[in-house]
Amino acid sequence: MRLQLALDGTLADSLTLLDQVRSWIDIAEIGTPLVQREGAQALRTMRAAHPDLPLLADFKIMDAGEIEAGIAFEAGADIVTVMGFAQDATIAGVVAAAAQAGGEVMVDLMAMPDPAARIHQCLMMGCDYFCVHTAHDVRRSQSPVEMLRALRFGMPDAQLAVAGGVNLASIGAIVEVHPAIVVVGSAITTAEAPVAMARALHEKMRGEDG
Repeated sequence: MRLQLALDGTLADSLTLLDQVRSWIDIAEIGTPLVQREGAQALRTMRAAHPDLPLLADFKIMDAGEIEAGIAFEAGADIVTVMGFAQDATIAGVVAAAAQAGGEVMVDLMAMPDPAARIHQCLMMGCDYFCVHTAHDVRRSQSPVEMLRALRFGMPDAQLAVAGGVNLASIGAIVEVHPAIVVVGSAITTAEAPVAMARALHEKMRGEDG
C-alpha cells in the first residue's frame, strides 16, 4: 500500500507541507483545485522540488483524453486521472498518452452506477488503477469502505485506490481491504501536527503502530 497526499491548497503552501511530510508520503497528488489555481506549472514546480517523488495529476479528464493527459505527463506527472464515465475513446486517448510517456492511468469511479463493470472495461483498455472516490460534497453521509470491500472481493487482482474523507479513524477498516493506494487530503493538510498525522497514517498502513 502506498500513501498518496492530496494537495489542494496554494502551490506555496503545498510545497511547504510536502517538504515537512515527505518522509511518510509515497505519492504526491497535484489536486484538482491546485491545478485549476496554478495550472500545469504546479506539476513542473513540484517535479523540480521533488525529482524522485511520484506525482499524480488529478486532471479528472472527461474529454480530449490524449491531449490533456499529454499536458500532464509533459509537465512531470507519473500518473493522471480520467473519469470512469468518460467515453471509451477518451480513456483510450489517456492510455495512449501514458504509454508514450511511460506513465500510468488512474480511473476515478466517482458516480459510476456499476463500478465493477467499468473496471473490467478499463482493464481491457490498459488502465492501471481504479479509485473508489467519495465526492467531497457527500463524504459526511457516505463512506468508500463498503464499495471498496465489494470490489476487492469481486476483483482480487485489481489495483484499487480509495479517496474521500480518509482519516486516522477510518484507516484501519481500509487497510483490511488492501488497496494499492490510500489517498489522504485534509486529514493531513489541516492537521494541527501534519508530520505526526502523516507518520501515524503511514504506520497504520504498514502495521507498525504497535
